[in-house]
Amino acid sequence: MSNGIKRVGLFGVTGILVAIVIIAGFVIGSTYLSSAKATLTIQIMDAPVALDHLNVTIDWVRIQGQDHNWYNLTLKTDPEPFYFDLLALQNVSETLSVTKIPAGNYTMIWMHVLTANATYPDGTDKPLTVPSDTVKVLLKPHLTLESGGQVTVLIDLQPEDLKSIAISQHLNLRPVIKAVIP
Repeated sequence: MSNGIKRVGLFGVTGILVAIVIIAGFVIGSTYLSSAKATLTIQIMDAPVALDHLNVTIDWVRIQGQDHNWYNLTLKTDPEPFYFDLLALQNVSETLSVTKIPAGNYTMIWMHVLTANATYPDGTDKPLTVPSDTVKVLLKPHLTLESGGQVTVLIDLQPEDLKSIAISQHLNLRPVIKAVIP
C-alpha cells in the first residue's frame, strides 16, 4: 500500500511541476508578445460643408485589438482635451495621437466627443450632440501593426447635411467616417 501512496505522490508532484512549467511558458510568452511595440499615428481630416465652423473637442481615443482588449491612445494635447475646427481640416490632416501600442491586429477606434458645436454663416452657434458621445471607426480591413513598425491611419469625418440637423430638435451630429489604412 505504501508503494501505491508513493506512486500517487510522485505523479502528483510531477503533475504540479508540469503545470508550473506550462504556466511559466504562458507568462514568459505573453510578456514577450506584449513587449513588442509599434507606433500608431492617428490623423483626421474633413470634407467641405455649408458652415463657418464645426468645433469638436475630443477627450479620449481608444483602439480595440482583435483580442477585444482596448488600448488608450495618448492625445497630442495630453493632458488637455484635443480641440479642433473640423472645417479647418479640409484637404489637410491634423495629428490627433502618436502612441506606442502592442504589435498586433486592431479592429476599431473610438473617439469620445466632449463637446461639439456648429457656427452657421449667419453667426449663430448651435451645440451639437453625438449619439453615445462616441464616434466609432471600424477598421476594414483590420489594422496590422508589426513589431517595430509604424502605421498612420487617416480618419476622414464627413458630417451629414447639417442644415437638416439644424432643423431637428435634437441637433445630432452623425458623421460619416472613413478610415484609410495604407
